[in-house]
Amino acid sequence: MKKALLTLTLCAAASGPALAQHWYGAVDIGTLNMRNTIYADPGSVTVSGGYRFSPNLGAEAGVTAIGDTTFVNSNGSRTARQGDMRFLAVGFLPINPNFEFFGKAGLGLHTARVRGSGTYDGTTGPHTTTNVIVGGGIQLNFNQRFGMRIQYEHLGKAKSSASDSGADISRVSVGGVLNF
Repeated sequence: MKKALLTLTLCAAASGPALAQHWYGAVDIGTLNMRNTIYADPGSVTVSGGYRFSPNLGAEAGVTAIGDTTFVNSNGSRTARQGDMRFLAVGFLPINPNFEFFGKAGLGLHTARVRGSGTYDGTTGPHTTTNVIVGGGIQLNFNQRFGMRIQYEHLGKAKSSASDSGADISRVSVGGVLNF
């Protein structure tokens, strides 16, 4: 009996690092800052999922829905509809079990379509731009299942056509994390 208990204790201790490996899901709500464009800064929602290979390294993929933004003047209007898909490597720096910093980098596919009325009548796009995404933030873990994160991401340039000079886009968001 003592040998079985000792074996069970050793197995439990050895499996501790494996418990850091887990799937997680996140929903983030934020606002975009779009520079070099006539459009207003829209809101956004990102749904993502990831896997932590170790306490310090993970991978994440997600989809961002970006709110429509409209430019209006006396000649008509133009409405931009955008979204992105992302594939990122994530590095974590745990400070304690409830608080950690993280950084992320990877590729994003940003799609934009513009519809116009009046003298802007017509549609351009959809046009997809491949960008490097970099970002970072902090995560507060309430317990082993639930957490909250605040992050900043630079999403690169978004274009609505091949001739478009592009809008430089960054994003600030807050969200929830669910560990599986």
